[in-house]
Amino acid sequence: MADLLEWRRHWKPDLKAAKWAPCRYKEKTLLVKSHFADETYQIMVYDGLRMWQEQCDKEQFQQRTKTLNPNIEAPLGTLLHHLQDSVSEENMSYSICKLTQKEDAVTIHMATQLEGALPFTWQFHLKEALHEESAEHLTTPLMSMVAELLRRQKELFRILKRKDAEIDDYKASGAKVSRKHLETTPFDDKIFINNMNESKEFGVLVDPNQSTSAFQEPGQDLYRQIKMRDAFNNAQLIQEDSDEEYEDDFSGVGDAPTAPSGPSWRKRLPPSLVEAAQTGTNQSPDRVSPKKSPRMSSPGSSTQDTEMMRRQALEKKLAEEQTKLKAKKKKKKLF
Repeated sequence: MADLLEWRRHWKPDLKAAKWAPCRYKEKTLLVKSHFADETYQIMVYDGLRMWQEQCDKEQFQQRTKTLNPNIEAPLGTLLHHLQDSVSEENMSYSICKLTQKEDAVTIHMATQLEGALPFTWQFHLKEALHEESAEHLTTPLMSMVAELLRRQKELFRILKRKDAEIDDYKASGAKVSRKHLETTPFDDKIFINNMNESKEFGVLVDPNQSTSAFQEPGQDLYRQIKMRDAFNNAQLIQEDSDEEYEDDFSGVGDAPTAPSGPSWRKRLPPSLVEAAQTGTNQSPDRVSPKKSPRMSSPGSSTQDTEMMRRQALEKKLAEEQTKLKAKKKKKKLF
């Protein structure tokens, strides 16, 4: 839990974690989610059958602003903030003035007002989203929401049965309810589920036009919590993979060869002797004493060479791992 709280402090929500908000347009109910940055925005719209999306960068936004609002000069951030406010759950139903669809594209026309009652029009040019994106932003989170609600229902049933056992214990001790209308019957989960299935409210929610009620405030919060936990789980998996890769890279450091693969620098002949060997000449007798044996390398030189190579290999591995970790941290900050 401590890791989750610490990660959450540094987490920056993106479009995946943005909540779906119901929006009424004529007789249609749309689901809309958006994410605005300093110079860009992303928006997704679900019409009950297909999902549409648009990603607008700085240049596209400025060009479209000049085309649709040639008489308006305002900072980019101001216009983006106004547009973000226009697509909020409270305002979007009133901002949409027209919606057109042509094959695999949808255009949403919006008419709003800047400060001072200055008209500002905008058009979202959306294209059909990929099936993978539809699953990532809607289908899979909805399945997780259902699973989580069932888990919570099971936990509530367990708590209610414990409460009933507590009340029975009070009654066995002679306690009585002071007001008759507060007395309840023991909870039965099967009876409760049957009553819910037969209720009128259940029939209303089955209507496709009412299905977007799943994204009212409690549903929106649950959706956001699920996407946040999903992002945390993915971050944990990335960290675990990084740790395993780190261990694998260092697992072979201790298995370095005990002897150098090539001749040691200390055992190589000096240039003068190499030149003499190549020319076929020998050193003068007065420069070599027959009583002295050739100088041999000390017994510990091979061990020192091996230790030096192991140290160099370890230092190289550590430097490479530090570079990899820094690169991965930079990549994580992008998501």
